[in-house]
Amino acid sequence: MKRKGFRDNPGGNRGFGASVRTAAFISALFLSLLCCTLYNMWHYDVVRYQTEDGNYHARLTGEIGEAELEKIQSYANVEQAWVNEEQSEGNETTVDVLLKDVSAVYEDLPRIAALAGLREEDISYHENLLNYYFVVNPNSPDSRDAYLILMVFAAAGIISCFSLITIIHHAYGVFMNDKIRELGILSSIGASPGQLRRGLPKEAFRLSILPAGAGMLLGIAAVAGLIGWMNGIAGSVIEDRLKVPFSYHPMILLLTLLCIVLTVLFSAWMPARRLSHLTPLEAIRGTGEMELKKPKKSGILCRLFGIEGELAGNALKARKKALRTSSFSLTLSFLAFGFVQCLFAVMTLNTDLTYFDKYQNVWDVMAVVSDTDIEDFEKTEEVKSLPGARDALIYQKASAKRLVTEQELSREFLEAGGFERAPEQYVIGTDGGWLVNVPVYILDDASFLAYCGHVGAEQSLDGAVILNQVRDDRDPNFRVSSFFPYLKEYQTSEVLRRAGEEETGVEIPVLGYAGELPVMREEYQTLDYYEMVQILPVSLWTEIKEQIGGTENGTCIRLLAGDSGDDAYTEIPAEKEPSEEELETLEAELKEAAGSSYTLETENRIGDRRASDAANRALQTILGGFCVLLALIGIGNVFSNTLSFTWQRRRETARYLSVGMTPGQLAKMFCAEALALAGRPVLISLPVLFAASWLFMKSAYLDPALLLPRAPVVPVLCFALAVFGSVGLAYYLGCRRLLRMDLAEALRDETFS
Repeated sequence: MKRKGFRDNPGGNRGFGASVRTAAFISALFLSLLCCTLYNMWHYDVVRYQTEDGNYHARLTGEIGEAELEKIQSYANVEQAWVNEEQSEGNETTVDVLLKDVSAVYEDLPRIAALAGLREEDISYHENLLNYYFVVNPNSPDSRDAYLILMVFAAAGIISCFSLITIIHHAYGVFMNDKIRELGILSSIGASPGQLRRGLPKEAFRLSILPAGAGMLLGIAAVAGLIGWMNGIAGSVIEDRLKVPFSYHPMILLLTLLCIVLTVLFSAWMPARRLSHLTPLEAIRGTGEMELKKPKKSGILCRLFGIEGELAGNALKARKKALRTSSFSLTLSFLAFGFVQCLFAVMTLNTDLTYFDKYQNVWDVMAVVSDTDIEDFEKTEEVKSLPGARDALIYQKASAKRLVTEQELSREFLEAGGFERAPEQYVIGTDGGWLVNVPVYILDDASFLAYCGHVGAEQSLDGAVILNQVRDDRDPNFRVSSFFPYLKEYQTSEVLRRAGEEETGVEIPVLGYAGELPVMREEYQTLDYYEMVQILPVSLWTEIKEQIGGTENGTCIRLLAGDSGDDAYTEIPAEKEPSEEELETLEAELKEAAGSSYTLETENRIGDRRASDAANRALQTILGGFCVLLALIGIGNVFSNTLSFTWQRRRETARYLSVGMTPGQLAKMFCAEALALAGRPVLISLPVLFAASWLFMKSAYLDPALLLPRAPVVPVLCFALAVFGSVGLAYYLGCRRLLRMDLAEALRDETFS
C-alpha cells in the first residue's frame, strides 16, 4: 500500500495541525530574523571599524623601502600590502597589511616584520577589527575581554536559535501523538512500520514547507525594514553616524534552511519511529486524552486553591509535553527581557560612573582640529577669550620612549615587584634598565604655566612635568585604581627618545613631579600600566619635535563653560551646571573663532549624554521587542492549544462534573493552571536575573547598592503582567467554550466541528 502522506483526520484534533503550521512559521521567522539581525550587527561593526580606523589587519612602521615592501607583498599569506601615506612620517614608512587567512595574523606578522628587517615592536594590530573576525591577541587581556563579550553574544544567538528549533520539535511531538488512532487504523489494514515512518515525515514537510518559507521571507523583510528604521532614528539622534545598508549573506539563507529542514526531519522522524512500534490494538485504543500515570501532589497550588489546585497541577503534568513549547518560550522570553533590562541598567550605570560623572567637571565642549599640529594652530588667543568659557585648554598628544634605571624607581614600586610582571609588548628590558612608553601631552603655554602653579612645579616653559604614578598591577579593580609613586623625585633632567629609534634622544629639564593630570578628558595606564605620562609646553615641543616625533593627527580643544572668573581647577556645584543650549552656543562660538581655515569636529558633554541615552533606549527597544516577539511564541502556543482545548479535555471535564464538581470549581481549576503556567517562568527567572545582575556588578567592580535606584522593576513587572494577562485570556476562552458544550453528546460522537 503506497501513500504519499496522511490526510487530516476528521475525527482528530485540527488544532494540532494549526499548531504545527504556526510553530514552523514562527520558528522560521525568528530563525531568519535572528540570524539576519546578528549578521547585520556584526557587519555594521566590521564596516565601522574599517571606515573609521582603516581596512587593515596589521600595520608595520619603520624604515621600509621598495625592496622591503616587495618582501612583505610576496609573503604567502599576504593578500595586499600598501604604504599608508597619512601615517608615514619623516624617515619612517607605515605599511598596512591585509592577510588571506586572518586567523594567522599573530603568528605571521612577526615573521613578515623580520623579513622587512623590523622588530615586533614595529607591529601594531587592528585589534578591534580582528576581534570581530574572532581572532584574539594572546598578549592583550583587554582584547580577550572584548573577544569574550563577542563570544557571549554569539553564544546567546546560538542558544536562541536552539530554543527556536526546539519549538518545532515539541510541536511535532504533540502532533504525532495525535496520529495514534489513525496509525492504528492504517496498521490494521496492512500498513507496514516502514510506510508509517516514511509517511509521517512527508506529512510534516507538507505542513511546514509553506509556513516556513513565508516565515523566512518575512524575517528577511523585517530585518531590512529594521535596519532602515535604525539608520533613520540613529541618524537623527547621533550626528555623523555611519549608515550601513542592509546586508544579507547567502550563508545565512543556507544556515536557516538547513536548521529548519534538519529540525523538521528529526522532529518528525523520532516520534514517527516510536509510534510505528505500537501494535494496532494499542494505537486504536488511544483516546487522545493526556493522562498522568502517577499523580503527584502539587503543594503550592494545593495550599492556594485547595483540591482544584491539586487537580490543576496534575493536569499540567499530564500535558507537560503539549505545553513544553509554551513554558520554554515564556521562560526564555521573560529571562531574556529581564536580562536585557538588567544589562542595560548596569551598562548605563557604568557609563555614567566612568564617563559622564567622572568627567563632569573636566570638559563641557571638546573639539578636534583636523590635520593641524598645535604649533601651527593660530587661533589660540581667540579660543581662550571666548565669552562663554571659563577655561580653554589646547593640547596635542604624542608618544615617545624613556629609559628607566633601577636607581630611579621608588621604594614602594620596587617592593611591589617593579617591572617583574610587565608584558614585553609594553616594557622592554635592557642592560641599562627598562624602556617604557611615554605618552606626551603638549599644552598651550598659558595652560601649562597654570598647571605648574596648581601642582607646585616650577613655572617655566623650558621643561616638562612628570606624572609620577604607576598602577599596582596586582590589583585587578579598574574601578578604583591603586597607584604607587613611580620615581624618586630627585632628577632635574631626563632623556626622551623617539619610538623606534631609542638609541638617541633629547635631554630636557624636569620642572617637577605631579600626582594628577591637567583638567582634560584623557585616560592613562589603562592597557599599559607602566607608561610614564609627561606634560610639556608647546614652546619646548617646537624645539624638540624633530628629535621626538610621534604626534597624533589633530589638535584637541577642551572648553569649560561658566564665569570667566573661575579657572579649570575650580569645581562647579551641580546647581550651576550649564544647560545644553549654553553648550551648543559655546560650540558655535568656538567654530566661529576658529574660522573657515580650520576643520573642527565638536561635541558637548550634555549632548553626548542625551545621544548616548537615546541610542541605549533605541537598542533597548529593539532587543526588548525581540523578547516580546519571543514571548508571543509561547503565548501563541497557549492560544493554539485552546483551539483544541475542548477535544483534549472533554472526558476529563465530564468525569469531574459527574462526581459533583460545579462549573465554578472547574473555572477555579483552570485559573490555577493559567496562574501556574504563567507564574512558573517568573519564579524561575527572577533568581537568575538577581544572580546575573550581581555577577555583572561584581565583574564591573560596582557597588550593587548603586543598581537599586536603577533596577528595571517597572518594565519587568509590565512584561510579567502582560504574560499573565495573555495566558489568562487564552484559558478563559478555552474554559468558556468547554463549559458551553454538550459533553454527553460530544463523548458519544467523539468529534467536534
